[in-house]
Amino acid sequence: MPVQDAYAKLEAQLPKNKIQVRSDTLPTLDKPVIRSFSSRPAQDVGGGVESDQVQVDATYPPSKQVVWRVIREHFFANRGIPKATLLASLREKYGKETITNPNLRERAANDSQIQSLVWLFDDQGRLAPLPKTNSAATVTECLNTAVELAMNLSKNAINNPQRGWCFDSYNAVYTSVRESELPELYLTMRVEAVSLPLALRASEATAKWQKDIAEGQHKQDVEKAKQQEKPKL
Repeated sequence: MPVQDAYAKLEAQLPKNKIQVRSDTLPTLDKPVIRSFSSRPAQDVGGGVESDQVQVDATYPPSKQVVWRVIREHFFANRGIPKATLLASLREKYGKETITNPNLRERAANDSQIQSLVWLFDDQGRLAPLPKTNSAATVTECLNTAVELAMNLSKNAINNPQRGWCFDSYNAVYTSVRESELPELYLTMRVEAVSLPLALRASEATAKWQKDIAEGQHKQDVEKAKQQEKPKL
């Protein structure tokens, strides 16, 4: 989704929240470009009050800026929501999860033990299989890669990553939940939707664009230097 469309939708969905924009200055551009924006309650919300916090991360020029990651943290009202109710809603929206509890490196034996769920998708939005080896560890690695990419996108620190499964295939929805004091309830939910292949393609295009700008400036500086008269020695 284009960044401006995402901003408008977020503002419409959470009109009472306050949106904060983070931006960066890039060469040859007069105005800063959006790096990310977040929506949070205008005032601190106490326990037991339903609320949402959302962060949206954007790709950089020269391509049109689009969303590559969205993180939503939801706090349920009162003492939480029944586990079965939340899990049923998630499965209704995304389908049967690909894996549970990858952070624990062991799948949940039953729904009552679920602490996190992952849905993997291909580029067409269809459910996709896990990598063949060490799947739980790989999913955790992809989550860490997304965090690193978001931190370093403007610095082009990931220009040429080792292209592994994460950058080739990780289009995913990762959901983690936290239990209430009552073991039958979930108190909070964190949903992260991310496309690392999209983010990498955009990052590589940005890196090439900035390299071309730097090389062009270098050539201009050399040509300008050539126009100087010979020094008097």
